[in-house]
Amino acid sequence: MTLTLSFIIATPKAFAQNINDVNQKINELKALEKVIDEKTAQLKTESINIANQKKQLEQSQNSLKTQLKSLNNQIEQAKKELENLQANIVSQKIQKLSTIYAQAKPSAAAEELSNMDPQTAAQILTYMQSRQAGAIISKMDPKTAANIFTLYLKSKHQ
Repeated sequence: MTLTLSFIIATPKAFAQNINDVNQKINELKALEKVIDEKTAQLKTESINIANQKKQLEQSQNSLKTQLKSLNNQIEQAKKELENLQANIVSQKIQKLSTIYAQAKPSAAAEELSNMDPQTAAQILTYMQSRQAGAIISKMDPKTAANIFTLYLKSKHQ
């Protein structure tokens, strides 16, 4: 019986200790639950912030794509304008050369035009009156004259 009594006597102490241990564990679990809730709230906030940042980045990316497209269009337009300006400058220079060669003696003009690029020579002749161009071509070497005259006719019809 002594054993039984000591068991009965020890049980309330052990039970009280177990209750304290359980209460302590409950408090620890509540503290952990609170930490988890706080971390969950932080994660939700960060997730919302990330979603907002992603949306802003997508908007910025779309804006940059639009700007890039616009800039590429402007570049293409500028290239076309530059090509037109260069073509106009070349045309003006050829017109000036045409005026100079038209005023020169046909034999001198024929010699000069025979020694340059046939395409350029033909372009120069297109800006002259037909009679002047014919007089110059007649003073050229027949082979050179035929080549330049063929190019001259092509450029006259364009």
